[in-house]
Amino acid sequence: MNTHSTALAPDAPARRWSDLADVDLLRTLIETERRRRRLGAAMVAAVAEAERRGLAADTGYRDTVELLSDLLRISASEARRRIEYATPQVRSRSRKAWRVLTAAV
Repeated sequence: MNTHSTALAPDAPARRWSDLADVDLLRTLIETERRRRRLGAAMVAAVAEAERRGLAADTGYRDTVELLSDLLRISASEARRRIEYATPQVRSRSRKAWRVLTAAV
């Protein structure tokens, strides 16, 4: 990280945040957001791959929702949301083409 030596790590105690110079706080904000995005992208990719592999069934879970809920200690609704985000359903091109054709008639 190319921040000034007085910059705090994202998990630093809150009482020290007030000690940061403005420029260091700005750098910390930028670096923390960069890391958050990278971690988010990694989570999306990992969830998609777990779903693609059918990892839940291979490890004794009913489905990926149950696997994520147990493994990550998140609610079933949060697990579903992550799966839906990571593995969007591809819209059928034939249905889209059919709608275009029927609209043209």
